[in-house]
Order: sequence, then structure tokens, then C-alpha cells
Amino acid sequence: MLSRRELIRVLGAAVAAAHLPACGDNTSGDTVFTGAQRSLLEDFANVIIPPDDQPGGAALGAIAYIEGLIGAFYGIGAARIYAGGPYSGRNPAPDGTLVENDFVTFIELDRVSDAAWRLFIFGDDTTPGLRARLQTGLDGAAAMHIADRAKLFDQLDDDFRSLLIDLVTEAAFAAPEYGGNPGLAGWKMIHFEGDIQPLGYSQWDGTQYVERPEAPLSTANPGDDPEPLSDDIRDLLTTVIGVLGGRVRT
Repeated sequence: MLSRRELIRVLGAAVAAAHLPACGDNTSGDTVFTGAQRSLLEDFANVIIPPDDQPGGAALGAIAYIEGLIGAFYGIGAARIYAGGPYSGRNPAPDGTLVENDFVTFIELDRVSDAAWRLFIFGDDTTPGLRARLQTGLDGAAAMHIADRAKLFDQLDDDFRSLLIDLVTEAAFAAPEYGGNPGLAGWKMIHFEGDIQPLGYSQWDGTQYVERPEAPLSTANPGDDPEPLSDDIRDLLTTVIGVLGGRVRT
């Protein structure tokens, strides 16, 4: 049976990466959750992305990311929801010139986005906000008194379980400026190169664009496959393709 970690590697975390907008600063406070709530949340993060030879969901910054999101509207300047750009400062320009990290400057929200995010985070008289949803869900889980965290996670309400999966995967695979993915550990786990601007995939030599030799576009990347498919994964993909009505080349 494939683990969640193996499935994440197969899928390349493409779905998780689609949830990039969020916030945080890779710091973890102690005012959002009680000690018991925090401990349980860390356990659930490790159920969603189990630690093995690489970090699990907790070590990939789930708590810092979630607390940063809850506190996105507290502080000076724009709400910490959408990081700026275009450059993160993690790569130099093609000529070797260093560039500043624009990701740390967050973008001012328009009126509609501001209202939508405030509703999601703070809630209103009829809709609980993110903090209340998490605290209520964690307290309810603790009241079940199930020691096996994987079994407890499976017993959670579907909406609460989906919320946790979204938040933990966002933390693991978003840019580190949003609070998770410390040291780019999440990207390294799935062999994702990350944001590469202004280096780009091709460079202008004065007359034409030339591919970067270490990351060509027209041919396979050099080097061995960093995560070759095992027989179990190949069987799984074959089954999925068949269920969806596709054909597998033999």
C-alpha cells in the first residue's frame, strides 16, 4: 500500500502548489492555540505528510504557516496574503547580479479580496472564522480520546479534515515567505526547482535565446531521475489510467 508521502512524490504536489496564496513569516507564536491544540495539530500535520527520511508536515512549517494566516491582518502595511514579486532573491540575474527579495513585500488587496479574506479568517455572525474552525475542530478531536492519531484523523468531520489537508500542504509547498517550507525543504522533497526568476529557463545572448544547459526545454534534463517510479507506483498509475478509460502502452 502506498503511503501519502509516496503519492505526493508521484503527483509532484501539483495540487498542493495550486494553493499558494496565504501568509506568514516562518515564526511561530504561542497565542493562537493552547498547548494541547498545538500538539494535536502537529500530530495531524504528520499524519497528512508523514515524516520518514525527510521531514513531515509539522517540521515543514504547518503551525507557523497557519498562525501566520490567522494573523494576516495584524501588523503594519498590506495584509500578509499575497507575496509580491517578481523576484525572491534566491537566484542571481544571468550576469550574476544579486537581486532583492520582492516576495517579502505583500500586495495590497482590492476591496473584494479584502472582504473575502476577512470573512474567511475572522468569520461573521453566521460563519465561523479560520481560528474558530480550527480550535473547535481540534477540541472536538481531543474529546474523542483516540490515541492513534491516524485513526483519529480518519474519524474527523470531512470538512475539517479537508481544511487541515489544504493548510498543511499549502505550508509544505508554498514559497517560504508564506510561513512554511523552511529551508525549501518541501520543494526539495518533491524535487521542485522553485522560483527561478530572473535566471529563467533561457537567456538572451545578444542574437537569440539560449537554453540553460542544466535545465533545457527541448530535451530531457541531464542526470538520472531523482525519484524513479517503483513497481507499486507503476501498478497504481496503470490502475488509475484504466479506471479513467485510458490505455497503457505495453
